[in-house]
Amino acid sequence: MKKNILVIGAGSGIGRALFELLNTLPEFRAFGISRRGIPFQKTQMIDSGVNYKCDLTNEKEIVSFFEFYQHSFKDIHAIYLCQGDGLFGNISSLSKDSIEKHFSLNIISSFLVLQKFYSLVRNSTDSPFVCFLSSTAGKIGFPESTAYCASKHAVAGLAKSLREEWKKDKIRIFTVYPGAISTEIWDNREGFDQKDMISPEEFAEYLKSFLYLPGSINLDESYVLPMKGIL
Repeated sequence: MKKNILVIGAGSGIGRALFELLNTLPEFRAFGISRRGIPFQKTQMIDSGVNYKCDLTNEKEIVSFFEFYQHSFKDIHAIYLCQGDGLFGNISSLSKDSIEKHFSLNIISSFLVLQKFYSLVRNSTDSPFVCFLSSTAGKIGFPESTAYCASKHAVAGLAKSLREEWKKDKIRIFTVYPGAISTEIWDNREGFDQKDMISPEEFAEYLKSFLYLPGSINLDESYVLPMKGIL
């Protein structure tokens, strides 16, 4: 029986690379949501291999997608939380609006998604898991990165607490702290060479491997760095 996989933030970067990779694997049905997806109608049946349009900062849109998904399937084996953006600059240069938008996508959206889809993950009978993508910025601080570091620390905190909260349901929680991945987050940032970074496609191969872990293994936390280490 095919396992259902949901990729949050499948429209770009790591999420898109992972979503495209999962769609080459016959043993899984991959579904994606992002702001760059295609619209859906609640009355339709959901199709695997499709990235659907959903504003992850809008609770009503998440509820609508949940109802759309539940119309066809009653469980989810794995959720990959790949959404997020970067907000960089001196702390005094950051506006309240930009900070709120950044936290809304990078951390609050995860709360909204998991609140709705918890029951479907719990319904899976084959050691389901949720995979959070934090960052090396979720462990240490970097200059000109206060908002980004704070949001990625928050992702790690949510994952650690949720692991304890969902133990009773036998839902595994994985947290990955990747180093520099050559996504658009690095565009126009001076001092960084994307040739030194891990490609999204290579990183997606690592994330894919979680689907083949024995159910007795909770990966907990893992660090993935390019060969040059923390850039």
